[in-house]
Amino acid sequence: MNRRTLHFLLPAMVPLLLAACVAPSASPQAIQRLEPAEFAARVAAIDAARPAPPLSLDEIVRKWKAGAGSTALVDEIRRTGTRHALTPQDVERLRGQGVAPEVIDEIRAAQARWAADQASADKVRKLTAEAAAEDRARAEAARRRALAPHYYPPYGSPFYDPMRPYGYGQPFGYPGPFGPRGGLGWGIGIRR
Repeated sequence: MNRRTLHFLLPAMVPLLLAACVAPSASPQAIQRLEPAEFAARVAAIDAARPAPPLSLDEIVRKWKAGAGSTALVDEIRRTGTRHALTPQDVERLRGQGVAPEVIDEIRAAQARWAADQASADKVRKLTAEAAAEDRARAEAARRRALAPHYYPPYGSPFYDPMRPYGYGQPFGYPGPFGPRGGLGWGIGIRR
């Protein structure tokens, strides 16, 4: 493109670009409201996707007496994640209410599965914490080695003097007390 074309196109394009930035992207009628029936259907779908709360022992007895079969009750116990640490009194009470042994066994098995899951989760948390502590210790050791390499072999001491065997009392490159001295400076002298 030559210079004349640019001088012509640039002033023509600036107003178009500014108008595109200012123009609204959607009309106010674009906001759609949900009908009450559709809203209720969406809320019901969300509620159905949530896991149901665990069943209490009283609810299990109530469902058993209402005629729920043992397989249906076992499936609901599994679906809701119901678990109870049953005491012998709880077992006798459930048996006295007529609850099937399969349901009681499922409640015990759910508690045992939960306990095993917690034990493995605790072990994983402990091992993860130990690995993180080892990584931090390794990183700290590497940082210290990088910052102070003369504290480690072959030198072994921060006071190591490589020139000591040759009779010089100062480290390498230091002129010592009798070495050359000099410099430039200024000052104000007062004389009488």
